[in-house]
Amino acid sequence: MALQDIAANLTDELPWRTCATCHALAGMSDEDATTLRRLLSDRGVRFLALAKALEEDPDSPTIHHDALSRHARGLCSAREVLR
Repeated sequence: MALQDIAANLTDELPWRTCATCHALAGMSDEDATTLRRLLSDRGVRFLALAKALEEDPDSPTIHHDALSRHARGLCSAREVLR
């Protein structure tokens, strides 16, 4: 078992009191992070639909629609207002 596997088994996937969207953005490539930010800033994209699309894509992180909404409205510690 690799050390990363051991660490993953012993720790929570999401650090305590961390925005799930911030956590996901930090682990993405710059291109993917830019795309997610663009989707979050698009008022035509519903957070629930985006969360469902992310959940269905095996290469994307699963992020609850409330976390997407909080992040986009600047309500998490990042204070990144996208909408």
